[in-house]
Amino acid sequence: MAAARKRSPKSLGEILGELTRSLGIEDRMMQGRVVDTWYEILSEPIRAQVEKAWVKGDRLFVRVKSPAWRQEIHLRRAEWLRRLNEELGRDVIREIVVR
Repeated sequence: MAAARKRSPKSLGEILGELTRSLGIEDRMMQGRVVDTWYEILSEPIRAQVEKAWVKGDRLFVRVKSPAWRQEIHLRRAEWLRRLNEELGRDVIREIVVR
């Protein structure tokens, strides 16, 4: 009789990671996580001025309601880029584009 192989059990996170990769939805899920995290790091007054946020490749696009808020977000985007990638645990987004 062959000896049973001993394997370390996988964590739920590892199993879900393998599943999302095998289904080809890992990128899509990360895009959703990026957008959710973006809204979480913004203060309420600024969050209220964002009409839409979406990810394309390694860039986060943000559409805002007014030129004044566009300027405010544009000036603080480096700070938010750092915080966003910090929250995500790795450098997922390279640039924030404000429109």
